[in-house]
Formats: sequence, structure tokens, C-alpha cells
Amino acid sequence: MIYENVVLIGAGRVAHHLAKAINGSGRKIVQIYSRHRTNAQKLASAYKAAATDEIHNLVASADIYIIAISDDAIAGVANQLAVANKMVVHTSGSTPMDVLQTASSKYGVLYPLQSFAIDSEIDFSKVPLCIEAADLKTEEGLMQLARSLSHDVRQIDSETRLQIHIAAVFANNFTNFMYLMAQEILADGKVDFDILMPLIRETTRKLQHQHPREAQTGPARRADKGIISKHLEQLENHPEKQEIYKLLSEIIQQHFHQKK
Repeated sequence: MIYENVVLIGAGRVAHHLAKAINGSGRKIVQIYSRHRTNAQKLASAYKAAATDEIHNLVASADIYIIAISDDAIAGVANQLAVANKMVVHTSGSTPMDVLQTASSKYGVLYPLQSFAIDSEIDFSKVPLCIEAADLKTEEGLMQLARSLSHDVRQIDSETRLQIHIAAVFANNFTNFMYLMAQEILADGKVDFDILMPLIRETTRKLQHQHPREAQTGPARRADKGIISKHLEQLENHPEKQEIYKLLSEIIQQHFHQKK
């Protein structure tokens, strides 16, 4: 079966990029739901789709219903859906697939591994899509849809997807917070954050061909206790940053220098 008509449940960052990719694949977005009607209308207008802020007003004629909302809202929405013979998928990294079994017998996951912002330009064809389905037939249909959106489609079960999401939090969310800490430290010295951009670019470039373990550098990697002490002293008036610096330095030293 070709899943041509799509209902998007959600109008946030993931939904915005999914809508663009789905539309580009030649499929039709027939309706968009958001609990905030204005958000649904704004996104729907770009694709000449209907908009609603009521789950019970979702059209019954769509081929697939994609739930792209916050993790803690997925189960509640799934329990309100009445589309027993239609495919229903969610886009969450950490929510089990089985949370959708009350909505339909044809359920699954379409998880795009990327950090999305509504105003960002992302080549969706390069976004890894992790898919999982309740049965083989649903999997075939979901695979067909996923491959029309991205060149990187992987069959991943719920437990492994959770591990991937955790890894993504370390690689993206925690890393970005470190950038924020770095920006605040630089601001104290009236230095612009752009001084770090060449370093950040080189760090990312190395990871394309080098194992993270081999790419690790810095005072903690060298076990340079003199420099570490000097840095901790400099951070004395910033206890939060000092605590983070100390903890990470200790963990890095344990990882690279502790005898096994």
C-alpha cells in the first residue's frame, strides 16, 4: 500500500520539517492538528491542508497519522485516536512503540535523529530515520514512506532507539550547554564567542575520521594537575562552572589514566 494522504498531529519543530519533507516526497498532507489552533492553521496554510485543535475532528480518510508532539503527550493522544485500520506512528526517541497499540493495530515509530528549529534549513534526505513497526506489513509501508524522505533509514527497536536518544543527548544537548558555559566565561573577559568557532569546527571535523577516544585532548587527558588546579582556582567565583569542570576533569582522568 502507498501511504499518500497524511495527517500530522503536532505543529512544532519536528512537524514543520516533517511536513516539508512529506510534501517534497509528493504525498499530500490533508490535515494538521495542534492543541493551539493558530499553530495548526499557520502550518496547514503552507500545504493547503485542513487545521484542527480537536482530536475527535481528525479526518478518517488519511492513510497514515504521524504523532509529532512532546513525549509526555503521546499516550494521551493515542488513547483518543479511533483509526483502527490506519497506520499510526510517533516520532519520539524515548517513547516505546507499544504506547500506540490502543490507537491502531498498525502502529510504529518514525524517529528522525536530528535537532530541529523551525527557522533552520535542514536537508531531510540526510537525516537518519529510525523506524520500528508492529508487524511486517506495517514495516514495509513505513519503510516505503521513510525511504521517500531520507537516504538513511534504519530498522531500530525501542530499546536500541532509547540508547540512541541518550547518546544524542550527550552529543548534542549536553555539548550545547558546554558552549553556553564557555560563552559566559568568555563574556566575563569581554571576549566574543566567535573566537572558539575554529576550535569547534576542527573538533567536529576530526570526529568524521577519528574515534572520539583518539580525538580527546586537554589538561585532563594529559593529567596535567597543575593546569587543572589553576583553572579551578580561576573559577572560584563561579561554583556551578567550577563543579562541572572538576567533575568532568575527574571522569576524563579516570577514563584515560586509571589502571585496569
